[in-house]
Order: sequence, then structure tokens, then C-alpha cells
Amino acid sequence: MRNTARFRRQLAGIGLPLILALSAAQTTYAAPAGEGKPHAGPGEKTVTLVNQDTDGNPTIRFDVNGNAIDAHDGQIQRFGDTYYLYGTSYGCGYEWNTPGAPFCGFVSYSSPDLVHWTPRGPLFDASSKTWQKRCDGGTYGCYRPHVVFNKKTRKYVLWINSYDTGVGYHVFTSDHPTRGFEEVAVPDLAAPEGAPGGVNYGDHQVFVDHDGVAYLAFTDWIRGGDIIIERLDDTYTTGTGHWTRTNLRSTEAPTIFERGGTYYLTYSDPNRGYMTTGTGYVTAPTPLGPWSGSSASRDAWSVSDGMMNIEGGGVGLSREGEEWRDYSFEAKVTPRRAVGGDYAQVGLAVRGSAAGSYQWLIGNYPHQGAVGGNLTKLVPGKPAAIVKLPMAITTGQSYDVKITVEGSRIETRIDGQLVDTTVDTTSDHGRVGFRESQSDGERASIDDVTVTGADGTVLLSDDFSGGLTKWDRPESTITGTNITTTSCGGQPADVLPLKTSSGTVYLYQSDVWMNAKANEALAKHYWQPLEFNGDGSIRPIECGRSYGLTVPVRPGNPQKRSSQLETGDAGYRTHWDVAGGLARAQEITMPDAGRLRAVRFTTFQSGHPNAPLVLDLRRTRTDGTGTTVASVEIPADKVSWAARWAELKLDRPLQVRAGDRFALVVRSATTQGAFGIAYSDTTPYGGGRALISRDGGEKWTEEPGRVLHVEADVS
Repeated sequence: MRNTARFRRQLAGIGLPLILALSAAQTTYAAPAGEGKPHAGPGEKTVTLVNQDTDGNPTIRFDVNGNAIDAHDGQIQRFGDTYYLYGTSYGCGYEWNTPGAPFCGFVSYSSPDLVHWTPRGPLFDASSKTWQKRCDGGTYGCYRPHVVFNKKTRKYVLWINSYDTGVGYHVFTSDHPTRGFEEVAVPDLAAPEGAPGGVNYGDHQVFVDHDGVAYLAFTDWIRGGDIIIERLDDTYTTGTGHWTRTNLRSTEAPTIFERGGTYYLTYSDPNRGYMTTGTGYVTAPTPLGPWSGSSASRDAWSVSDGMMNIEGGGVGLSREGEEWRDYSFEAKVTPRRAVGGDYAQVGLAVRGSAAGSYQWLIGNYPHQGAVGGNLTKLVPGKPAAIVKLPMAITTGQSYDVKITVEGSRIETRIDGQLVDTTVDTTSDHGRVGFRESQSDGERASIDDVTVTGADGTVLLSDDFSGGLTKWDRPESTITGTNITTTSCGGQPADVLPLKTSSGTVYLYQSDVWMNAKANEALAKHYWQPLEFNGDGSIRPIECGRSYGLTVPVRPGNPQKRSSQLETGDAGYRTHWDVAGGLARAQEITMPDAGRLRAVRFTTFQSGHPNAPLVLDLRRTRTDGTGTTVASVEIPADKVSWAARWAELKLDRPLQVRAGDRFALVVRSATTQGAFGIAYSDTTPYGGGRALISRDGGEKWTEEPGRVLHVEADVS
């Protein structure tokens, strides 16, 4: 929150007569770089897409009802003359990797012009036991709803990513773009399936080419974040066996679009769940490749001085051992400083197969509570587990590591000392290998590898004097071109081509996540038209505050809510601190005489509050005193995690006169978590002040230049 302490003054009561005329800089609109100002032809309109306030902070996109849009990791599509925004909802309290957190389902919004969005509800009922078991916080979750229209079948086809099947996806069809989706058979893709419940294949996109042929672009976690493209059948619901790899690494969230005969694949580079990351791209003459980037990288594995040296590359496995079950895997390992950070770690893999592998990372990555020496255990389909080691791991020092797998038991020894015992049944057979992160440039040296069976038989021995003939090392990879290193505060979601009278607009979309904080329902959206150089390369993304662009629009006036008193919708951000003795209030002034029926305040919960939210409506007097005229207590479980209206509806309409002043107070006695506010420091509102109290409402301090999101019904 912005520090305004030097401007504050103590108030004797909440209702002093002063009404501030707040001043703030108006949002400036920057036209996209290119051939000139946007020009609207017939059936088109120049609209402004606002991403940030004038201080550069990401802001809320409200729907036509005044609630924050709660649709994330999805896409915008245009069917007919209507735009549709699809996304995963988080407002019911979904938290990644948090057992007990519910799955909120997939939702959509519609718009005639990309500015005014109407909520259309869930794509299908996700409250059933089946879908909660597949997708709730006790699982790896379900994400990224992508919808396309099949002109042959006249069906809308929905693909979603999940981790309860080996293939990683569920497919649905419907006769309508926003409802009634019913699941069809689990799709069949040519890439080898991993074990059900494994982190096998992730974020995806369905791309329909100009000839009506559809392709699925998806993330291959088994190959360390490569991206695969497979042609779909005529129904768009399953694969055809025609597929290709891009040979990228540590990427996710792909999107394909075509421009001037060239196909572009954008993606998150590197992959970062719920975190700020970059956007890269590669190109190809066809959707099935060959895909090329800015350069081809050298081999990640090489031999020198009698040792194998690794720099990035992901996972490589032994050529033999597909059927090995119980064995001991020994190696002398030397973790070296990573190119991308001040740490070193080396990864060893056991029971590796198409379904993944157990990957044990030994190093000194600065994990909280395990700094200096730690073991990070990566089990397919499960969250990472961090174990603090009884010894420090020193960069550049060699260690003898032995991992023994027997039945469901995995024992790890470093220099002969037992440091961990794990019991897990995810995999019972497979090869051995090594793993270094490509995106972080992790490095290590390996020597004297031995695999010994449970009966003492030596299954593999390698001192690398014969090179790398005994290993399926990571393939050579390509490197794309990054058009942004931050994705404007989040992670890329999609690119939507829109044909206009002056050319095609390519609308880039990014999810502005909360950087892995618990409440991702507060994530914002960033939208910007891409710009291209004469050679077809994409210009760097500017991450601007707002963009004016010409788009095709649906005839007629956009739907807008009618409220007699409101503090505006532009420039609002989120913050949460209403708890215990801290309360907030917004003063409002009646614009006309009438009957006051209800007031609403935008709020949300975060951190699981253990007491209700209370809204008080207080009439304020010129002598500084105030009288509560209405109050409501809202149970915490009835407050959304997304920024939505909380309503105080008066039992009897209250007669008011123009100029009457009120304050809407928001408070809670919770000792856990907090309730939030939507606020703006750049949007003028002349009807009253934003106030804060830290002693339960005895004294109030003004926050100059600030306004809270409030509206009232007066008729």
C-alpha cells in the first residue's frame, strides 16, 4: 500500500463535514506502435484496453455487474460477433497443492467489444464428487480451458488439462459456447502416456488452421518441458498419430497462431507455476514443423578429463534397464555452480520410464529451513519434498551417492551415511540417470557409475572412458526468442488473431499471477496487441498501461449496470488487512433525493478468516458524530476469494436528500487471515474520503487521494 502517513490527520469521528475533491492523474492511453492511429471501419470500434493504473500497478477488470473477472489460465475466442473469455475460477477458495481446498470449475464471460464482460457461469457442473476428486487441492489440479468451434460437426469443443489420467486431458463438446459441455472419451495422443496421476503432460492450446484442421500444442513434462504438437481428428476430440516435437526445454503454456504463411509458437520461458516469467517464441512453415528458434544449443552432456560433465538438458537415462526393479545406483557426483543462481545441485534419477522417474536433487539450493545442504525429492504427480541433510553440500566438492530401491522403499546414502528413507509405490521399475535444470543452467560432473542388482549382479558400470555410449542423453534443443522476460507481471496465456479492415490484430494475453500466494483468485489480466518487424519477427512487448485498438464489434450498445451512486471502476487494485482492530471505511454523498435501498462494498477473503465480515452504514453529521442506520454480518464462508460485492440491504428503504453523507464501514474480529478491499489511488471521487482505523473504530485516519470500490442503490 502506498505510504500516505505524512498527509494523514486524526479525526474525532467518522463523519466530519469535509468532503475531499480528490485529484489524480488521468490514465493515459498509448496507441500500439505500428502504422499509425487505430482506424475503425464499418462494424468496428476503437476500444481502450486498460492493464494498469498511472503508477504502473496491475488493475482489476470488472464485469458488467461490478465484480472482478474470475477466469484465469484460459483464453479469449471470438465466435460469430461475440467475444468469449474462458478460464479457471478460483473464487470458491481453490489453492494449489492444499488438501481440502475445493475445485471451483471452469467459467466463461461474453463481450461485444472486449471491454464490457458479462459472466455466463460454469461450462459444466464441477461440484460433483467425480470432479472434486479429479481436481481439488489434494490433487495437482485442473487448468487451462480452451474452446474451439468445429464447423463440420457444429460443436464447440473444450479441452482441459488434468493430472488424473496418463494422457493428461479431458475433452467435452456442446451445442453452445458457454454451457452444457459434456465429456466425451478420454483423448488418445501418440506421445507415450505416463502413469495415471502423474505430472506427464501440462498446459495446452487447441489451434484451428485456416483449412479447418485442428492441432493440439501441449507441454511434455516427461521430457523436461518440451512442447509437442499433434494433429487432431475431424471431431477435434482426439489425436491422429501425426505429431512432432519442438525440442524446447523448461517451457509451458504454448499458443500457435499463423501470420503471412508463418506459424508462431509462443510459450512461457522458463516455466514458472503462478510466477512472473518470460514469453518466448519459435516459428515453422507448418504446424508440424520443423520448428526453429534463434539458435540450437550444444549437447548438455559431454565427456572430458575422464568424467561426464552436464550443463542443463533435463533428464537423461541409461540405455539399459527398462525392466530393472530392485537395485542400487551409485555414482561419484560433483555439483557445480549453476549459471542461473548462486547454488549447486545434482539430480539423480531412478526407476525412470515413459511415466517419469524419481528424481533426487542433492545440493545447497537456499530452501527455507534447509539452507546449506538439502535433498529435494521429485515424485511423479506429487509436490516436491525438501529434506534438510545432516551435512553441508559444498559447491565443487565430490560426494559418493548411493540410492537403493527395493519394493516400495527408497534409501539414500551420501558418503556412506543414510540421509533419507522414502516409501512410495508410484513406480516399481525403470532405468537410472541424471537431471540438471535447463532453464537454471545447473551443472555437475559425474564419475564411476555402478548399478548393482539385489542379487549382487552388476547391471551397469561406467567410468566414461568409452564416452556416452551407454546413455540416452538429453536431445539437442532449440532456443527461441524472448519478447519479454516478465510477461508483464505474469505468465503468457494466449494470442488471439482478429481480422480488421486495416489488417489482423494479434492480441497477446497474460495472467498476472499473485506470485504463488495463496489467493490466486486475485490474479489480473494483461492484454496487448503484438507488433511485428518487416522480417516477421515479433517486437519486444512494451507492458504498457493501456492500448487503443480497433476491433470488430457486435452492433448495439454494451450492457452496463445502473447504479445511482458509484465510485467508478477504473484503476482499482486489491489489498487485504481488515482483521482484528483494523477497519476501513469509505464516505459517500447522496447525489439526489430518494430512497436508499442497498450499499455494496468490494471485498474478498484471504487466509481463511475465523470471524464474519461486518458492514455498517453510518449517517454522518457536521459535528463529527455518526449514527449506525444499518448493519449486516456476513459469515466468512459466504465471502468469495475473488473481489466481489458484499451487500448491505436495508430492511426498509431509507429516505435521503441530495448531499446527505454516509460512511460504509468494513470490519471483522477475525484473528486469522483477513478480508480485502479494492482501492484506487489514481481515480478521483469527490463524494468522500477513504478512512482507516487501527483501534477498532475509535479513531479514524484519512488516506488522501484514495477511494474504495463502493456503490449504492437510490431510487
